[in-house]
Amino acid sequence: MRGLLKKWHPAVIVIVAGTLFTRAAFFMTMPFLAIYLYNEKGIDPAMVGLIIGVSALTGTFGGFFGGYLSDRIGRLPVMTVAIFTWSAVFAGFAIADLVWHFFLLNMLNGLCRSWFEPISRALLADVTTKETRLYVFNARYFAINVGAAIGPVVGTQLGSSDSTQTFYITAVSYLLYAMLIVFTLRGYSTELKGGEERKFSIKSAIGVLTRDKVLAFFLIGNTIVMMAQSQMDTTLAQYIGNAPQFENGVKLFAYLVVTNAITVLLLQFPVTNYVRRFQPMNALRFGSFAFSLALLGFGLSTNWIFLVISMVFLTVGEIIVFVMSDVLLDDLAPEHMRGTYFGAMSFRSIGFSAGPWIGGLLLSTFGFEQGFYVFGILTLISLLSLPFFQYGEGIRKTLIEQQSAST
Repeated sequence: MRGLLKKWHPAVIVIVAGTLFTRAAFFMTMPFLAIYLYNEKGIDPAMVGLIIGVSALTGTFGGFFGGYLSDRIGRLPVMTVAIFTWSAVFAGFAIADLVWHFFLLNMLNGLCRSWFEPISRALLADVTTKETRLYVFNARYFAINVGAAIGPVVGTQLGSSDSTQTFYITAVSYLLYAMLIVFTLRGYSTELKGGEERKFSIKSAIGVLTRDKVLAFFLIGNTIVMMAQSQMDTTLAQYIGNAPQFENGVKLFAYLVVTNAITVLLLQFPVTNYVRRFQPMNALRFGSFAFSLALLGFGLSTNWIFLVISMVFLTVGEIIVFVMSDVLLDDLAPEHMRGTYFGAMSFRSIGFSAGPWIGGLLLSTFGFEQGFYVFGILTLISLLSLPFFQYGEGIRKTLIEQQSAST
């Protein structure tokens, strides 16, 4: 491992280390934002859902422009602007008071994330060889999940759900990361310029969707699944933090976030290796069903044991869906259109944006005492993805049979 580290470009070491540091700070605050907005600011759950969901929506469309800029002026300048702005956003959360403040700040949060995260991954690909790239991306993913395991525990101890001090800590953490990037990598700016890449546009994505029915069914199903996955940081956070049947709900939710991170670390490779033996659409149905079981479990749970079991199911579904989505897209995409196909995946963020609002509406309607109805309806919505994956697989099989017959 030491020999491998010596071969890594300084940019890799900075980004992986900075990812661990800042993700711990991020998970110290953001998972508790929904609880903070409801408990401390008295914002209605439906509006809380809108505030949380807008981050994904702005990130979807802002990412296009960020990627374009990184190709024109280089990775490093765009990353630097994004990370400094991100630091200011977290400081803004600490002093914000009105609904529109939080709405604007989380829009900027999504924008900064959509600029910094993909461009930092592209930068890692720029400075690594094909042989070492897998190790580098695994190291980054590992750093994210270690941060996700540490952050919520620290955030609970510091009172993230009812205090602003953790927002300041997170702001300082991102500021230090920004300074580390500037002072460590400024000597490598000529090496870190973006190369020529195929540009992705919304128009090209819509064109692909109108021609490829398999992709269209897949994206509709995936969008519905994202509605289910998005409930973790919004509906579930508010429910666990305020439902009368749970003692120390905020701390309990923090441990559920830790459970999610640890489960990813432990099960990512075993689950991935197992589901690869199935057709991608079938695997996606397994993942979607796991999400549905998790949501139902949250609604039925009355103690921490069943909540933890439900979170494990949700995490397994998350692993399957995220991994097999990439596998399916790689299978569907013609060689010359791979960038457009993967770019079209951004449409699923519509589900990630709408999901928190739907969950918030259900909490406003039924209250925190009626978790079964809230999560029961979310379960039914999640199950709607299954027929779309089924139809998509049927069309895909027919096309494969037609191609075989023609050859």
